[in-house]
This record gives sequence, C-alpha cells and structure tokens, in this order.
Amino acid sequence: MGMLIDGRWDQNADRSMLSGTYRREASVLATIIDADVLHALRHDPDRFVLIASASCPWSHATVIVRQLSELSDNVPIQWAGGRRIEGYGLLPEGPITRLGNIKHAHQLYSLTDPTYTGRATVPMLWDSKRQLVLSNSSADIILAFNQAGRGPELRPDNLASEIDKLTSQIFDGLSNAVYRAGKAERQGEYDDAVDTVFDTMDRLEDRLMDQRFLFGDDLTTADIRLFATLVRFDTVYATHFRCTRKRLVDYPALWRFTRRIYQGPGVKETVNFEEIRFGYYVNDGSHNPFGIIAQQPQINWDCRDGL
Repeated sequence: MGMLIDGRWDQNADRSMLSGTYRREASVLATIIDADVLHALRHDPDRFVLIASASCPWSHATVIVRQLSELSDNVPIQWAGGRRIEGYGLLPEGPITRLGNIKHAHQLYSLTDPTYTGRATVPMLWDSKRQLVLSNSSADIILAFNQAGRGPELRPDNLASEIDKLTSQIFDGLSNAVYRAGKAERQGEYDDAVDTVFDTMDRLEDRLMDQRFLFGDDLTTADIRLFATLVRFDTVYATHFRCTRKRLVDYPALWRFTRRIYQGPGVKETVNFEEIRFGYYVNDGSHNPFGIIAQQPQINWDCRDGL
C-alpha cells in the first residue's frame, strides 16, 4: 500500500493490517480551518482546492457538500485517481498538476509537514496561497463547506450532537465495516465484519421506513455520508468486498433513500460508477491480483417508484 515515513514515500510500508484485521489508521495531520479560512472560502475564489477521488466515499461526501453549498465556482477540484503507483496519483489537467511538478497526493503532505509519517489519504483541502493541506478530514471539510457556503443548513445546531453520534455509528457499523470485510485475511474477522454491516443496515432500514431522511424531512450531513457508502454497495461492496448477504436493492427503504438523494439536484453528476469500479478492483492487488474489473450491476438509479 505504501505510506510516508518522515516525509519520504516508502512503497513497502503498511500499518493497515494487524493479524489479518484491517484497521484504519487515524491521521495525525492537524485541521487548521478557522474563521479566516471560512471567510476566504466565500470570497477568495480558486485559493483553495479540494483534492478528491471519484472512487472514494469520503471524498464523494465532500464533493456533494461542495455542490450543495454552492461553492463549486469558488473551490475547484483536483481529481486523484488512476493506478496507485505511489498512493493516490493526481490526474493531469487539474488546478495543482497544471502548475508544477506535483504528481502524487503524498507530495502535498510532505510540503505541509516535511517530517509527516502516515498514509497519504484523500480528501484534502489545499491552500494554494500558503502551500499546505488545511485538512485531510472529510468531516472537517464538510463542516467548513457547510459553514462557508450559501446552501441549505446540513448540520443544524439543535441536531448537531445527534447527527455526529449517528454518523459515528454508521462509520463503525457500515462505512468502515465493509472495508474490514473486504480486506479481512481471517474467516472470523470477515464473518464479524459482515454481521456488523448487515446489523447496521437492518437498523437503518427500520429508521428510514417511515421518513425521508435520517432526521426527518431535511437532508443532513449524516444522510450524505451514508449515501456515499450506499451508492457503492451493490457495485463494489456486495461483490468485491464480499458483503453478499443482501444487496442495497433488497432493502426497500434504504434503496428508496439512496435513489432520493441520487436524483436530487446536482448529485447524480458527482457519481462515477466507472471510476468507482476501477478504484476498487484495480488498486486492490492482494485480493484481485489480475486487476479484473467487474461489470456494473444493472440497476435503475433513475427509478421514481416510491419517491
């Protein structure tokens, strides 16, 4: 997988697997988004760049909130993708790659902290003026976009603690658990992860049976983050990550919920199933050594039934 060790890329270093169990390492890169940054997000177009991968669910959530917060004209996207030779590569013709010799996401980490040790993950919010990564936390980037933008309030103060609590539960029980299942190297760890995934989906199905979104009629950041996982479920998690007990389309409420968001203004354009399949199948050599990309399931994402 590779990671940075004291600011230098080490292709063979990997701390994500421990005794056959996948563990997502917490980043040590500090988030430095303050009131001045929020003001500049509104009033200083092109200063900040969102580095995101079309295959990554955490990137996807930030891209959607950027769109809903009406910051698309202010904050350009530098797409990361392709084969991960040195982690995430930065694709040509982006606002960062057009300006210099930066070709890999890990170079932005080293510019920010020459002694950084850790994975070079996306998304990132890059400050082109100060030449540093302001944050590699999707949660903090989403919050910044929501606060700086002119769109709907996606994390109202009266629900903030409940939204954060449910988001954490969804992360542990579903968004990260599918990775635990897909990357497991022991049967027991795989079985435990899959049980966690479907226990969580069953509870979310019950919650959404009689309401539009997780907290009622209004979309929140929790809905967007859940969507970014569910929109990938039948395409890669039920197949490549072997979460085979059920598909998303087998859950009436979750399937309706996911289509409702997918068909919302500007969201469909942020979903790229080709890049999602490429990102998972081609860049997971240990579980797919020949790089075969599975075909996209035949799913009618534009179906209006029940909406």
